[in-house]
Amino acid sequence: MREFGTVLTCMDGRIQRKVSDYLLTVFGVRNLDTITAAGMIRHVAADTDRTAMVLGDLDVSVAHHDSQDIAVVAHHDCAGNPTSDKVQRDQILEAMTRMRHRYPDSEVVGLWIDRNWTVERIRS
Repeated sequence: MREFGTVLTCMDGRIQRKVSDYLLTVFGVRNLDTITAAGMIRHVAADTDRTAMVLGDLDVSVAHHDSQDIAVVAHHDCAGNPTSDKVQRDQILEAMTRMRHRYPDSEVVGLWIDRNWTVERIRS
């Protein structure tokens, strides 16, 4: 079992436990480095004023905690990214592509949390 995986997720507390429980199992890691921001997926899918900070934090996780697994997460009813579910799901796909390009040796997964707070893995 590896020590760390990393999750880039919204700060919304309604999704934190479900996402953590899911990823600890899927990644088979002991710990998650959790990087949060309101509407995180928009900062990972495209360049915003917060993107450099988010990627800097992710670089620390990968370089210093040897995190080899990265998850990007978005959810229904996001106040930090008030757009449609479809747009957010598209942002997950774009974020996955960007993370795979930046970290080619990492496993990158996308997660969508629906209106029932169910975790869905997005395939690309």
